[in-house]
Amino acid sequence: LGMTRGRLRLPDLRATVRRHGLLLVFAALLLGGLVLGSVYARHADAKTLHSLDFLFTTNLDARLAQGAVGTFCACFASDFIFLLGAFLLGLAPWGIPFMAALVCFKGFGTGVTAGYLCLSHGVSGAGFYLLVLLPGTFLFCAALTGFVRHACAYSRRALLTLLGRQHAAASPKELLLHLTAHFLSALCVTFAASVLDAL
Repeated sequence: LGMTRGRLRLPDLRATVRRHGLLLVFAALLLGGLVLGSVYARHADAKTLHSLDFLFTTNLDARLAQGAVGTFCACFASDFIFLLGAFLLGLAPWGIPFMAALVCFKGFGTGVTAGYLCLSHGVSGAGFYLLVLLPGTFLFCAALTGFVRHACAYSRRALLTLLGRQHAAASPKELLLHLTAHFLSALCVTFAASVLDAL
């Protein structure tokens, strides 16, 4: 019975990996960057953190002083840069490794933020990150990895078409509209994540 269950589960696992393999890879890159950022936060100085503050919430006091509207604009602008970068890299046939680096860098910045808050504010900083910052961050990271999967597929198809190894099943216009629709969906989730951060 145990062998039968194992045999039944193995094809399901293979099908899941085959279907969601790219998503799992980018999620792993995000988590890897998160770990590296957490370790780096221990050795980062104030100047380095200030230079990263435009993309990540490293200066918590400044963000809190901005108010809800300022916080929303800051969060949406930084998240939009990552999303737009993934969209533009998805249009390029050579964009896949750079999208991987982009996702890893987002994880790195998230780890720096979490590590900095824990180190500078202790338990209260960890609680603030988990209860206040993490919901919006998690929502955006989920949207980013989900969109990058589609952008990566578009980039791969463009590369294979350029090399003459694959003929597009749909017209380039249709494929671009499909990618743009995923971008707009991810943008809506990003907007919601920024509203959540502001609240």
